[in-house]
Amino acid sequence: MANKKSHIFLLLLLFALSTFAQQQWYFSVDERHPAARTELKHCHRVLLVNNTLTQPKEFGHTTMMDGESIGNAEVDLSRSALYALFAATQSLEGSGEYDAVELMDISQNTSTNYYTRTQMKHAKAEQLCADYQADALLILNQLVLYDVVESFLTNEGTYYAYLQAYAQSHWTIHYAGQTREHSFSQADTLLWESSNTHYNRAQSLAELPSRQEALLYLARELGERTGNSLTPSWQTTRRYIYEVPELQAGLEAFRYQKWQEAIDCWLEILRGEGDEVIRREARGTDKKAAACAAANIAIAYEMQGDYVLACDYAQRAIRLFGAWKTAYGRQQQANIRYYLAQLQERQARERAQ
Repeated sequence: MANKKSHIFLLLLLFALSTFAQQQWYFSVDERHPAARTELKHCHRVLLVNNTLTQPKEFGHTTMMDGESIGNAEVDLSRSALYALFAATQSLEGSGEYDAVELMDISQNTSTNYYTRTQMKHAKAEQLCADYQADALLILNQLVLYDVVESFLTNEGTYYAYLQAYAQSHWTIHYAGQTREHSFSQADTLLWESSNTHYNRAQSLAELPSRQEALLYLARELGERTGNSLTPSWQTTRRYIYEVPELQAGLEAFRYQKWQEAIDCWLEILRGEGDEVIRREARGTDKKAAACAAANIAIAYEMQGDYVLACDYAQRAIRLFGAWKTAYGRQQQANIRYYLAQLQERQARERAQ
């Protein structure tokens, strides 16, 4: 189970929560989620390659006024591929998943026709893998950026303006020593708006960024999004443990991440009783301690990476909370059912990795 610990980071600061029936404590857990795209999963050295052509200045920049097109603008986007590739490089490098991430920012594309996408020849890709000792190439073949700037008079007599920017890209992953490749597209869009308080059209337009500034920012966002899609992510969630007088010894062990010691303490409350706690006419305190102990044990087993036992004790806690026959007991059942669903989802992710 030790290898499971690499998929979880604990911020074991316990915070008290006041509840109607007793106190609860929560702590933060960072869960590792697999990458949306798994094509680089087994690669260790990655080279990002610029294989784009510079977008013509006059292509894709529309100006509109009061719903009608009034012309096109010119925008220098000669640095757009660099912005996208650099952001993707930073994303891959920052993930810590790869031994080396390098960037070839000078375009390797010798074509002269921007409007026809040209992919890198296999022999050229293999040569780059050999030169850079790369397991894989992440090649940007095409980046298209376009925008619309519009201003119009509102019914209130003021002017409103917006800039809508769009990005489309095409990428190829080439694997060293293999004929197979994987290609995919990535798109993104961003919107900037002026306030709706100006009585002068030029003032509303002045609130917007320049087209070049907006499109280069979008190129960077698209590159980062592409890199993020190829790397695992971390998501923070909370786990709640119960505190009643009978659970104090286990809680102290839990504070110091002594999971098994905490489990052993809480098992003493359940040992020998089985589900008789549900059936017998026990006092409310007995029912409460047993239900809270089972819920806490589930979390302690999760911290050890034992999702089977964690699910078992979560299900037991659901049954035990049901023995309360109170609104609070029903609410805790709902809470634990949600936790059980999270456990089962996490267990499925671990199996898939």
